Amino acid sequence: MAAVHQLGAVNVSADHYTQVSWSRFDGPVARLSFVPDNDAVDCDHITINYRDGTSHDVLSGVLLKDQRETITFPGTDSRLRSVDFACKAEHFDGARISLSAVSDG
Repeated sequence: MAAVHQLGAVNVSADHYTQVSWSRFDGPVARLSFVPDNDAVDCDHITINYRDGTSHDVLSGVLLKDQRETITFPGTDSRLRSVDFACKAEHFDGARISLSAVSDG
């Protein structure tokens, strides 16, 4: 059975890409989800950083309002150190992006 953990949310600006680094995970992460709550967002990049020092760019582009973008990790990857992203609101003065993690078991 999978458990969904709401990690929190961040606000991003409309006039520039807001740089965010998120490292507060409550254990192993199988999937990580991003949902723009009140506006579409343009993300310059979403980068996953692992404890061994490697990083992978996993997404760039527009996420529509209320569109869930889910990043899946092989197995339950407890090596996840952080996720870095730079996004900006498309139409309004700012947008809110909710983050959640799914762990298996």
